[in-house]
Amino acid sequence: MDFNCDVVVVGGGVTGVAAGIAAARNGAKVILLEPRPFVGGNATTGLCLHNFVNKFGRQVVYGLAQEIVDELIKMGGAVGHIPYKGFASAVTPVDGNYFRIKTTQMLADAGVQVIYGATVVSAIAENKKATEITFAAKGGLHKLVAKNIVEASGDGDVAAMLGVPFRFGDGPNKRMQPISMILHFHNVDTRAIAKEMGEVDPAMAVRPEGGDPIPVYFNGSFSKWDDIVISEGIFPNKGRNVFFNTVWPDQINVNTSAVLDVDGTDPVALSKATADLTAQCYKIGNFMKKHIPGFAGSYMVPAAIPGVRESRNIHGRYQLTDEDVLEGHKFEDAIGQVCFPVDIHAPDSSQAIFYQIGGDGSFDIPFRSMLPNELDNMVVAGRCVSATHVAHGATRNMAPCLVMGEAAGTAAAMASASGIGVADIDVKQLQKQLLAQNVFLGDSYQ
Repeated sequence: MDFNCDVVVVGGGVTGVAAGIAAARNGAKVILLEPRPFVGGNATTGLCLHNFVNKFGRQVVYGLAQEIVDELIKMGGAVGHIPYKGFASAVTPVDGNYFRIKTTQMLADAGVQVIYGATVVSAIAENKKATEITFAAKGGLHKLVAKNIVEASGDGDVAAMLGVPFRFGDGPNKRMQPISMILHFHNVDTRAIAKEMGEVDPAMAVRPEGGDPIPVYFNGSFSKWDDIVISEGIFPNKGRNVFFNTVWPDQINVNTSAVLDVDGTDPVALSKATADLTAQCYKIGNFMKKHIPGFAGSYMVPAAIPGVRESRNIHGRYQLTDEDVLEGHKFEDAIGQVCFPVDIHAPDSSQAIFYQIGGDGSFDIPFRSMLPNELDNMVVAGRCVSATHVAHGATRNMAPCLVMGEAAGTAAAMASASGIGVADIDVKQLQKQLLAQNVFLGDSYQ
């Protein structure tokens, strides 16, 4: 079966969701290829949508990202942006299943044709233009021709197929951040857990239907249980980090598992890590039920997929640097802002290290960092954007990915309507359209 469209979005994680909706709303015929049987990626596993509000309490992420949160609040699947006195100044927890339900509907309402179980296996390019994609799905191999491509696969798979160079891991050793699997607990006492394990006061929120405030985000460590942790081999290190989020009074998502030195682009390594993480989550869950107040009588479910923090980052027409992020740099070709601190889970220990954004607490994503030199009709968005290892620690998170996805989809639709490659669009016109979509580009653009 052959397919034709204006814009093909490769990948249906949060980046691809935003790209697909934005492209379709801007008039493009859009096909989204997603290898899994659901969209939403890591958001569906129960991770927080970090981060809409910077360290000075100013919101800088709006647009589609905010629209999704607003819709989830109506459904009871989110509680908004909640102040926090920990490593981030505010948090935006969401229910993963509600996120999947809502974004699936938003894609359908926008007219996006989502093809599930679709994995790109080859691509052809001529004269700096990707001309054809072949993907495997139900029924065999299928060919697709699109005017412009949004590369939102996370690992930059299609970009790599077409010869785009990339950075891989941290420095000469190419060690990447560990991969993890979220653990879901039901029938818990979230207040008791927060009291026992929170390093600072938890972020508290009232659910949309009202009631008493509940703890919705906090982080801590297993330091109190180090002797047990080491003797039972629960974790390989003492003082193990753990991050909690929820929007419910009796459910909680736990982020603490990790497998080191996994190449997320290697199917054998990733498959083994998935099995290892599933077993690890079961072991962690039993430990928590036995030893930590608030978990007695609960039941647990590991997430269906692991979360890959780092693999390929393209070498784009501009690479976001350590200084850009740590000093809060701004750019003339900005397509949105990022304010989540640099969050690096150390490749050698998996312990989380945070660095705050400098300047006014946010930095711009320049459109050039989303454009590979080798292709004029591809825009790269999300985790595989052009960034150093440190800068990637901020750009890889889900609110930035939503920002980049909306910009990528909008740009691809505009370019397709004009019969040009996405790299050739007028950036000022793109910015004008993003402003019309309520995307925040900084004070100088308002």
